[in-house]
Amino acid sequence: MRRLIMLATITMVIAGLPLTTAMAADDDGGIYLSLGDSVAAGTQAPEPFTDNGYTDVLFQRVRGAMNLSEHVNLSCPGDDTSEVIVGDDGPNGGSVCYGDGAPIPFGAPSQLDAALAFLGANTGDVALITITIGANDVLACDPITPACAAQALGQAATNLAGTILPALLAAAPGVPIVAMNYYNPNLTYWLTPGGEAIAAESNVFTTVSNQTLAAVYGAFGIPVVDVASAFNTYDDEGGAIPKNVKDACRFTLMCERDKGGWQLSDQPDIHPSDLGYKRIACDFKETLISEGILGD
Repeated sequence: MRRLIMLATITMVIAGLPLTTAMAADDDGGIYLSLGDSVAAGTQAPEPFTDNGYTDVLFQRVRGAMNLSEHVNLSCPGDDTSEVIVGDDGPNGGSVCYGDGAPIPFGAPSQLDAALAFLGANTGDVALITITIGANDVLACDPITPACAAQALGQAATNLAGTILPALLAAAPGVPIVAMNYYNPNLTYWLTPGGEAIAAESNVFTTVSNQTLAAVYGAFGIPVVDVASAFNTYDDEGGAIPKNVKDACRFTLMCERDKGGWQLSDQPDIHPSDLGYKRIACDFKETLISEGILGD
């Protein structure tokens, strides 16, 4: 799915939605703040926001152990790292949630501004922050080429290391921040004639992108959930269909069942399936445990 088409659809849907960002409980526990792009928003075409996303699933799975009473999701489908900072003045078309004329509850100049304002107004109440960002920087390269991808990843690294992460860490000292890397939905093009080369090339870009994210987050001591491995992105062994292709079909909405196997959907959606979002949430929980943020 081309990014610009997806953004146009999201813009039209958002304009007509009475959106909410929080799920409040009755007790006085802590707050889980989630930030990021469409994966953090729970997007499943044609819905830009759903309750099926990994952030919602994660909230339900850890709320008791972490004494969480509220989940505030400021994520915006389509946001790249530049748009997280500047909102609707972003170089790749601008955020569809933030900036002038943004629909309630996204009435802030940018996602980062909204997050900083929320953290400032809720000092000491936020117990966990997750962030999922960076994929749309590369997806803005259409087609994705080595030169464009390198430039996009360099800008993403600069935005994260120079602005986004320092601002969040300063606004929420001591609050655990957990990030993630990305799966590769384009592996599913292996199922099309001549698609093996597309799948292989797409995994090269996925590898470099995830290495960039790991380096940036690692420099700030921020754990990175290895979603790529959870989706078996690099496991190309198997029978008639490689394992990473089958799991890309299982964990995303790119494919349809075909005589017991898989075929590329007529309307492929790069976003996770319900199973995929649950898989990501499970991996986040495992990382929270391994990092000592959540007791087992």
